[in-house]
Amino acid sequence: YCIYYSLLAAFWLACLQVFFLTIPDDKPRWTLKESLIGVNPGVGLKPVMDDKHIDSSMFVIKLKDDSTDPTDSDGEGTKNADYARRAEKFLEKYTNSAGLRDCVDNNDVNKGSCKFDTSVLGECGEHPYGYIPNGGEVRPCVFIKLNKIFGFDPVPVDATDLDKYTEMSQNMKDVITNAADKDAVFFDCFGRFAADKEAAEIKFFPPSQSISRKFFPYTGGNYHSPIVAVQINAKPGQLIHMECRAWYENVKHDKKDKAGLVQFEVLVE
Repeated sequence: YCIYYSLLAAFWLACLQVFFLTIPDDKPRWTLKESLIGVNPGVGLKPVMDDKHIDSSMFVIKLKDDSTDPTDSDGEGTKNADYARRAEKFLEKYTNSAGLRDCVDNNDVNKGSCKFDTSVLGECGEHPYGYIPNGGEVRPCVFIKLNKIFGFDPVPVDATDLDKYTEMSQNMKDVITNAADKDAVFFDCFGRFAADKEAAEIKFFPPSQSISRKFFPYTGGNYHSPIVAVQINAKPGQLIHMECRAWYENVKHDKKDKAGLVQFEVLVE
């Protein structure tokens, strides 16, 4: 029995070693169209909810909650200050610039390994990110980005023929038409229903509503995901249903699989 099980273990280890030889050390074995993830990333939303409500997408902000002390160091609670702390933790990642470079544009030799300058987020890049009442109102900021896919390098929309994008809003078309840098991924956010559009005022940082393609492709290692901040001034007492869509060539928007978009709710009470 000892000989039998020793040979069986050796055979198993040999098979395992052969398997490991087929896996690259510096990238996934299957990427882009060959992978299950594909080439249509979802849109990420930050800050995340606390662990107790991790499956929720509803931001509940309280007009009378002016405390600046979070529940704990991780912001694991439902206070306004907890949202601010979780946003702060997310943005702290951008202070680690090891291995990253300052890039000029999409033609930069360091394309894909660029630092993201959070100063473009304006007031949404500063604590408390609109979550603490100021002058009797709150204007919470959320951060949207493309989820990372190894090797994904989006192609910009054709700015000379925006009419072919039949689902693109006129506002988004105007933003792209007037953009100084059209070699980018654009984001459009709006109220999902008529009542939502009337009850929410939206402001973007940067105003271009875009992220440069110089941040793509992601090839592993330390990485700054480029983000756009969305500041929402919502009518108190009304649940606002929001949707944000990414726009680049051949993007697919699927509400069921949340591909190319993200949906969330905001309630100021």
